[in-house]
Amino acid sequence: MASRSNQFFVHSLVTIFVIVLALTVFSRFGGQEIAIGNLILRAQTGTSYPLTPPHPSALAAPPSSGVDDNPSTESRPKNVIVIIGDGMGVGIVSAASALLEGPGSTLAMTETPFVGLMSTWATNNLSPDSASTATSMATGFKTRTKAIGVLEDGRVVRNLFEAARAGGLATGVVTTSALADATPAGFIAHADSRNDYDKILEQIIASETDVLIGGDWSDRKKARRNDRYMEIIENAEVTGAEHGYTVIRDPAALETATTPLLALFPPRPVERLQHGPPLAVATRQALRLLWESPDGFLLLVESEVIDEAAHDNDLSRVMAGMRELDDAVAIALELSVYRGDTLVVVAADHDTGGLGLFDGDYTEGKAIARWAHDYHNSNFVPVFAFGPGARSFTGVYDNTAFGPKIAQLLGLESLPQLASNVADPSTN
Repeated sequence: MASRSNQFFVHSLVTIFVIVLALTVFSRFGGQEIAIGNLILRAQTGTSYPLTPPHPSALAAPPSSGVDDNPSTESRPKNVIVIIGDGMGVGIVSAASALLEGPGSTLAMTETPFVGLMSTWATNNLSPDSASTATSMATGFKTRTKAIGVLEDGRVVRNLFEAARAGGLATGVVTTSALADATPAGFIAHADSRNDYDKILEQIIASETDVLIGGDWSDRKKARRNDRYMEIIENAEVTGAEHGYTVIRDPAALETATTPLLALFPPRPVERLQHGPPLAVATRQALRLLWESPDGFLLLVESEVIDEAAHDNDLSRVMAGMRELDDAVAIALELSVYRGDTLVVVAADHDTGGLGLFDGDYTEGKAIARWAHDYHNSNFVPVFAFGPGARSFTGVYDNTAFGPKIAQLLGLESLPQLASNVADPSTN
């Protein structure tokens, strides 16, 4: 018996060796893939190309960020809703437009002529992360990966939410991830590392943001290892009340919530890395609260599941995330377009996975998708804009132009700028 097991083991090793050798030879002389029915064996070695570091002048947006210097009164929004699909590259949007309702259908987010493309690189790598991209979008400065609201050398910079509050606007954040996650953090907080969850959450609660709706990250292993972060979560009702917040932990309570609001929701029963009610529901309630502001508002809405699922190369979950995000876009447009005073901008922070659709047989009712890898890349990401000021987001530009465009349209202080009146994150 042992002899047969040994023979099977040896034969298996030999078979694997022969397959690997065949793939290596084929990729070297014959191509990149071998197709065996629906099974695709792909050899991907990558090809290097010389790369020079970015010029210092490229690390911050210029004072003028593509907005008309003398916009008419009609083109200035009173309110701005920014909706971010984390990891939502052009390939993912393309796939969703074809797969969710079938080719020829459209998404709510793509129903506009005002479309742009943003570059997303970080100062230390062409492939960015959500911390560096959110910081660039919110401040107008490039920075390194993992940095939140600080430059590569540690200097603190002003963000869009600080400018909005200084200009008298109400502010709000809705995310299916944790409030302390990199994307919302990049718009509100300042930290040397995105992993400083405790420092980030403390700053967010102290930020005077009027509406905060997100997750508690009680299932996140990295967060659970941060004792101080878990202590803040456990004592959120007390800490939130000290800063004037009504604190809710049950998504059902969102419908009757009042401002200022701190909603820290547990993980969803099935999609454990996502939190709270469907994004469209949370977005509707956040808008209900923020439209009480007579001076206008700035709202950030983020879907995280697209990025999480793309890291797993899980097309079904990515499409589910895109449907949820597009439902939130539809709600934002439904509630704002008739008003005529609200700009809605839908964008991605970066692309994850490099998704492409390569075949789709209508008779078989099956589409074939392939992923380049399971991490971020430096591909351009899409921007879709609606309402007053939407034309300013057309064209091709760096993500450092994103926040300055919004600040200028809202008549806020000019970005980018250093934050002389913001505490050094290392002292928090």
